[in-house]
Amino acid sequence: MVEILYQDLSNNDFKNYYIAIPKNWKYGKDNQVTVVVSDICVVIPQTISGATGELKVLRLLEAMMEGGIINAGDIQKAIEHIL
Repeated sequence: MVEILYQDLSNNDFKNYYIAIPKNWKYGKDNQVTVVVSDICVVIPQTISGATGELKVLRLLEAMMEGGIINAGDIQKAIEHIL
């Protein structure tokens, strides 16, 4: 299940923005995540951090499609450019 959370970035200090993750997030149980910040911010739970990179990318793309952020055609174009 994909849950889209819209947040403003008003919760911040001089160096960081603080983004809330719901307490009922099933991967928050171990209290450890890896945050990847580039053009997109991705939070990766440590419980799947040992998985292959392909699994992470596929889960991210699936969630983005289900959330209406990106469509399959855009993903196909991006893959064609990479190849």
